[in-house]
Amino acid sequence: NVTALSTLAKSLPDCVVFSDSENHASMIQGIRGSKSEKYIFEHNDIAHLERLLKSVAPERPKLIAFESVYSMSGDFGPIEAVCDLADQYNALTYLDETHGVGLYGHKGGGYAQELGLTDRIDVLQGGLGKGYGVVGGFVTGSRLLIDVIRSYGTGFIFTTSENDKK
Repeated sequence: NVTALSTLAKSLPDCVVFSDSENHASMIQGIRGSKSEKYIFEHNDIAHLERLLKSVAPERPKLIAFESVYSMSGDFGPIEAVCDLADQYNALTYLDETHGVGLYGHKGGGYAQELGLTDRIDVLQGGLGKGYGVVGGFVTGSRLLIDVIRSYGTGFIFTTSENDKK
């Protein structure tokens, strides 16, 4: 989350990030690291998110960061409603599935997969330490977005280069 969110938001000139108030600390750190303008919407409050989206010029790049299953409360994110707003306001979606993968969806693909919504998510991040019980994580999305993260994300570059030596 730290590398993926900071890299994506930095790579979109004048990007505004919209973050759920109960997002994981790694997401918050990634957003901070991007130094992008940010708005925090009340937890799972679609009406509040829409008011914030409306307040930003339509031409500015926008990224909505939220979770499928929130770690502290166990609440489910309103994935379909967030995707609907993202479509309406031309925003990218960034979904943290760390607490959904391994538990929900076809063969553990996550909560968005269970709902049949993965094709509406622009960037999906998941950790492998919880549901799968192994070390690591993943980020998936379009070839272009993943190339941006892979090419410019210093956390990813250093981790990958270190692993390549082993």
